[in-house]
Amino acid sequence: MGNNGQQIQGILAFVTTDKNRYLGGAPLSILANNREELIDFAETIAESFLADIVELKSGDYLIIKK
Repeated sequence: MGNNGQQIQGILAFVTTDKNRYLGGAPLSILANNREELIDFAETIAESFLADIVELKSGDYLIIKK
């Protein structure tokens, strides 16, 4: 069975500016200094892995591979 384009293969990274939500471990967790850095990290990682960015209600980002 092939990938239908809708199923998530995995979470590649979690990016946040809140040290209380930064847990480390797998998947990669990144603690950004500010919103600008958060967006830059998320866009760079997503572009590098041809992945998608999901912005959570908290303002944190998940980088996912479909």
